[in-house]
Amino acid sequence: MDQHALNNIGSWKVWIQTAKESRFVSALPAIVLAFTIAHLPEPVGLTPTSMRLLGVFAGVIMGLLTADYNMSVVLAVALLTLTMTRSFMCTTADGRHIECDRCNTMYKGESGNWHEYKCDPIGGSFDVAVSGFANKVSWLVFTAFHIGKAVEKTGFGRRISLVLVRSMGRSTVGIGYAICLAELVLAPFIPSNTARGGGIIYPIVESVIASLGVESRMGEEDPVGGFFSFVAAAANLLSSSLFVTGMAGNPIVASKATSIFGIEFGFSEWFLGACVPGLLLIFLVPPVMYIIMRPKIDFGLLSVDIRQQYRALGPVSTDEMKLCATLLGCLILWIGTPYFGVDSAVVAYMAIIVLVLINILTWDDIVKNHKAWDTFFWLASFIVLAEQLTALGITEWIGNSLSRSLQHASPMTSTLSLSLVYFLSMYLFSSISSHVVAFVGPFFAAGHVLGCPPRLLTILIALFSSMSGILTPFSTGSVAIYAAQGYISQPRWFLYGLTMSAMMLCTTFSVGLMWWKILGWY
Repeated sequence: MDQHALNNIGSWKVWIQTAKESRFVSALPAIVLAFTIAHLPEPVGLTPTSMRLLGVFAGVIMGLLTADYNMSVVLAVALLTLTMTRSFMCTTADGRHIECDRCNTMYKGESGNWHEYKCDPIGGSFDVAVSGFANKVSWLVFTAFHIGKAVEKTGFGRRISLVLVRSMGRSTVGIGYAICLAELVLAPFIPSNTARGGGIIYPIVESVIASLGVESRMGEEDPVGGFFSFVAAAANLLSSSLFVTGMAGNPIVASKATSIFGIEFGFSEWFLGACVPGLLLIFLVPPVMYIIMRPKIDFGLLSVDIRQQYRALGPVSTDEMKLCATLLGCLILWIGTPYFGVDSAVVAYMAIIVLVLINILTWDDIVKNHKAWDTFFWLASFIVLAEQLTALGITEWIGNSLSRSLQHASPMTSTLSLSLVYFLSMYLFSSISSHVVAFVGPFFAAGHVLGCPPRLLTILIALFSSMSGILTPFSTGSVAIYAAQGYISQPRWFLYGLTMSAMMLCTTFSVGLMWWKILGWY
């Protein structure tokens, strides 16, 4: 072989190696998937705009799994793509909602006269792209991060965590159970799972992790921090599923069950149906995740170290007492949301302002909290995508397709199929409440047509509304907060979420069905 051929081979090897190391190449599967779906023939019920949105959304999910880019970068590219291709639902000057690529086109009115859709296709698309930053869930999560910073800065979280570890910290699983117990106790009283998980439990969990000598470093996984973060996220979702007051979307499920099936599904009936599978799953989560993740903690040294750390803290400081009073005020307002009429996000925002005014936090603390800002960006972006999936008819199309595909199935098969698809459809959403609002009505309506047992379908949808949040790191604010700590990579979170989902589904479809048979619900 001559020298020229050898040089060509060497050149190709360099190109291949460069391609392997290229971040852009890692994003190619996502780009190809998005382009393919966007250019498929649209089925009945969808439009070319809907297909472009669905393609980009699928590309985002693939990008999170394969692309060597930060989640926020993937979503920024997605929003820019949708803006430039006018693939959102715009609002015209007279308040009509139309697809952005129809702006400045003519339509025939009811009187027979021709009118123009007056809107800016690119500017209107961009307005939609950034609308998620005005969403209350985004702000609730953002403020929860700063509350966590205050808990960390004052040492209050460290004090609570050391007490927690001392009392239940004879094992890693024991600390996991302590986190689950805290969530379980608070769930009936705080109807926002993000306020509960992000504003109260998260700072304590983060302090527990810190007390074990674990530091969060961007891009570096840690099994100890990952174990406690994932257990806390799962506990938050499971406790939300147990009570009609455990999550903001739960009353919608109960209300839809009444309006479509004509059944009452209040606090006692909800808990009666959810208690057996829900409590069993809470009991299983810490040991199962311990077996999967194998976090290594030396409890012999830890017990001595914890005592020394607790003594070193000294008496409760003035800052800790001020923080405690602020958090107590938040807790009262969160619990009393139905009575005071103050939204949970407003309460959390108020807490941040108070903490700055009483010198617990400084403005520099707010500005330098990069995790808060990063999570704020990608969560707001996901909320936009989820809202547009509904606005452009994609979620309704999925519900209608389901009822048609199950029209020859038995009522029990239809019930289990509908509930399973409902669970998996959480992949399309970045908000549990949005998932409930978009799909509970269509799925209950489909179940009513298909003759599904009303109470059985209701309790399955009730449980899966919260449980399905474990599938992704962006499903709800509380999960996003734990995922953002970086102890578990995004692809691995998807994997753990799928594993935990399999356990939840198996438990619900076995133990749960036996329990509901005893109750006579089918």
